[in-house]
Amino acid sequence: MIDTHCHLDLLKREDFEETVKDPSFEYLITVGYDKKTSINAINIAEKYPHIYCGIGFHPHEADKVTQDDMQWLKEQALKHYKVKAIGETGLDYYKNYSDPEKQKEVFRWHINLARELGLPLIIHTRNAWEDTFRILREEKAYEVGGIMHCFSGDIEAMKKAVDLGFYISYSGIITYKNAGNLRNVVKKTPTRRLLMETDSPFLAPQQVRGKPNKPANLKFIARVMAELLSNTSVEDIERMTSENAKLIFNLGNNKRKDTITYVINNKLYINLTNKCNLHCVFCQRERERNFMVKGYWVWVSRDPSPEEVLKEIKNPGDYEEIVFCGYGEPTLRYDALKYIASELKRRGAKKIRVDTNGLMFTFLPKEKLKELKGSVDEFSVSLNAPDRETYEKVCMPAQPDAFYRAIEFIKEALKEGFEVTVTAVDFPGVDMKRTEKLARELGAKWRYRYYEVVG
Repeated sequence: MIDTHCHLDLLKREDFEETVKDPSFEYLITVGYDKKTSINAINIAEKYPHIYCGIGFHPHEADKVTQDDMQWLKEQALKHYKVKAIGETGLDYYKNYSDPEKQKEVFRWHINLARELGLPLIIHTRNAWEDTFRILREEKAYEVGGIMHCFSGDIEAMKKAVDLGFYISYSGIITYKNAGNLRNVVKKTPTRRLLMETDSPFLAPQQVRGKPNKPANLKFIARVMAELLSNTSVEDIERMTSENAKLIFNLGNNKRKDTITYVINNKLYINLTNKCNLHCVFCQRERERNFMVKGYWVWVSRDPSPEEVLKEIKNPGDYEEIVFCGYGEPTLRYDALKYIASELKRRGAKKIRVDTNGLMFTFLPKEKLKELKGSVDEFSVSLNAPDRETYEKVCMPAQPDAFYRAIEFIKEALKEGFEVTVTAVDFPGVDMKRTEKLARELGAKWRYRYYEVVG
């Protein structure tokens, strides 16, 4: 696990000792909010190999911050390699301990320093979303990105932050009984941008509320996140938030390598190819090309052979389900898919599913579908539209009749006795109710997918 925001220097001695010795933490990010706590953060980080830090001036401190203080901050960041971020900084109009105009000025200073140093920002914002986003845009904070610390905004604020290149860090607040709206935001946050933090010793989760918080309580946040995200275990949460943290803090991420098979929530996924015969506007291959899926870099530099795939799967029967799925279309490698699926079934696989765009009949005869019977149990078809016009705008097929060929595939798969689930992403412009109606009229099951929540 990685706690991306804690104040280790403020912990009780016994909690501090417990934390720095806890083997469950791969890394800890301790954060300073004034000169004293920034010095403390640097000293702690330099003493422990797995601890790094962010340094800055909290908006409550803005009235006291001078340009000389910012020069000092720059010198510290340049001198100490353990400094991985600038902040926490931002705006806080809830308590107004500092003049709002001075807060804005100091906030701009921090952003410009982060850009100069090439370090991400740690942003604290409360009752100040409009000004926060305006200043982030004006000062080009998107050039370095950063973290929206202890996020408590609505869905629109989350989307704006993500569009500016920021990660969304959730704290113990998501465990509180009255945090239903925030939990709904968690469900819709892009999984490649999710982080966890405790903000220790503040904001103890519901299970230990009333006590000083500590990083060990990160597990309570992970459990709630796992409940909120579909097809996600606590282990998945810990892995993907850790890999996301390594990326934003530049902590030597080691997962950007070919991933042929990967496990999520006791389901084993097989990445057969990157090739795809659609160009869906919501797909990462068409956008920023961040192929991180719940802590795995789901990309291959070349199509793996069936032998390479099978070599990675020791005991197929150990998994609840085996799924052919990646950023490519698995049926484009029909022969490999057929061979691997049949071999896995022979070796005891319980259930095999193929996630597909349903366009197999545009390049193979229908008879080929029958040959998968006994090996493949289910097809999950990404239809993503209730009609041809929407389909062509959202999925951008090369074939003019692609929508109807996908419908034909669904009908034929159901006729042959396969289990079929139709899915759609709630991308702007897609009528999800009409798409669900179409799926059920075809006789298929239905699954609603949140935009950018992958895996």
